[in-house]
Amino acid sequence: MSNTRLPSSVFVALAVIGAVRYIYYAPRLPEVLGSHFAGNGAVNAWQSKAAFLSTELAVVVLAAVVGFGIPRIVGAMPVSLINLPNKEYWLSPERRAETLGYLQMHMAWFGCALLAFLLFAMDLVYQANLQSPPRLNSAAFVPGLVVFLLFVTISTVRLVARFARRS
Repeated sequence: MSNTRLPSSVFVALAVIGAVRYIYYAPRLPEVLGSHFAGNGAVNAWQSKAAFLSTELAVVVLAAVVGFGIPRIVGAMPVSLINLPNKEYWLSPERRAETLGYLQMHMAWFGCALLAFLLFAMDLVYQANLQSPPRLNSAAFVPGLVVFLLFVTISTVRLVARFARRS
């Protein structure tokens, strides 16, 4: 099995950063926040502060499940239920532990990237709601989204390429 100590530590550090931000921003935010924004940064949906902050907590939990929960579930599944190129080869008894270890490491880093992007987006939303009227900084959001999507694309290509071959 793979060692996920480093991505786990990075994930915890990101979660702590998210918690500190929450503690800092929660008392400063209005009771009703802009929660969805148009491409030009204008608010087009609103949410109560309690609902918004609950959503942020749900986002952290979602990133943890994606990065660390799903790989454990896959590891416990029968091979017949796993969708992986050349799965008979990669999940054979002699390769199963290494394959699952790789998937755990890959998904742990993906979870870190997902959480980092979501915290970045939430920070922009916090900043937007400290202005009157609220306005999202689209000039900052778009490059952040592009970087995250680039990571997802490269990560996916690497994952598929690794398991598409037999060696």
